[in-house]
Amino acid sequence: MSAAAMYMNPVPQPGEEGYRPRPKHYFRLTAENDSAFNRDGNYTSGVRLDYTRRMANGDAWGLSLTQDIYTPEIHTDGNVYGQQAYAGLLALGVGYMFRGENMGCSTELLLGTTGNPSLARYSQNSLHDGFGLDSWDGWAAQVPAEAMVQLTTRQDFRLPFLEFTTASGWQTDALFYTRAEVGAMMISGGAGFCFRVGRNLPPTGDIIGNQRATYALSTIERPEYKREALSYYLTTSFYTAYVARDFAIDGGIVHHFDQTCSRVPWQTQARVGIGVSYQGIDYFLGGLFYSQRYRTQNWHGRVGTFSLTWSW
Repeated sequence: MSAAAMYMNPVPQPGEEGYRPRPKHYFRLTAENDSAFNRDGNYTSGVRLDYTRRMANGDAWGLSLTQDIYTPEIHTDGNVYGQQAYAGLLALGVGYMFRGENMGCSTELLLGTTGNPSLARYSQNSLHDGFGLDSWDGWAAQVPAEAMVQLTTRQDFRLPFLEFTTASGWQTDALFYTRAEVGAMMISGGAGFCFRVGRNLPPTGDIIGNQRATYALSTIERPEYKREALSYYLTTSFYTAYVARDFAIDGGIVHHFDQTCSRVPWQTQARVGIGVSYQGIDYFLGGLFYSQRYRTQNWHGRVGTFSLTWSW
């Protein structure tokens, strides 16, 4: 069979030869770290585990566990005025995804903690010790421990006028999305755009990264996707938002915290990456590039992203 035929033939339907039911379970590990760009500071690490189950009506529910770590740009025994404070977050989330062919919505409620219970100090020290890296000794001054509640919702909109399929099997797709967050962790709202080009594009049109209300299963269906065939693609995205609160800069709500820097309200992010999928396993490698989160930030953020997804 030619490459064109493999990608252009319709997906077998129930009762047809070669039909395989779509998976119901999705488990994903996402890790982000700025060491990929030989930097260490600001948003320095993020890890997210999420599980998603597809339901009979096509919608899905999910569970997540997330840890985020922030540090100053220089090694100190405490926080540095004019730089990111030491801060950590550990959060458990539950989400629901309304899914469709042209639009969808994902909503996630998170319960989390900052301070020592976030295990940020332990995670960073263990990782640095394991790789022989310098230790960061200022965690005693981190954002104090507080329980935090967060609600995040995301709306995805398919852009059919940017979808093309060539005779040789190459495809494109695009997604416009909006996000709104309210809670002790973050208060923000924004919009973004994602574009992909590749072969046999999988139903992961959303941006792959450590983001609340983003799970392994996309809210947008791709009925022509062949799960048993090789899939590979390049993706790029852009997102801009107004941020009215960021716990890592503003601190908690209950306990007093001496802010070390001033938050920038308007912020932007860009992502690029490459994905490969085959036989129910998806791999993604990319980078996150973000603008200044606070006014005295010395460099724009650069973080490497790796994601691995199993579906069955």
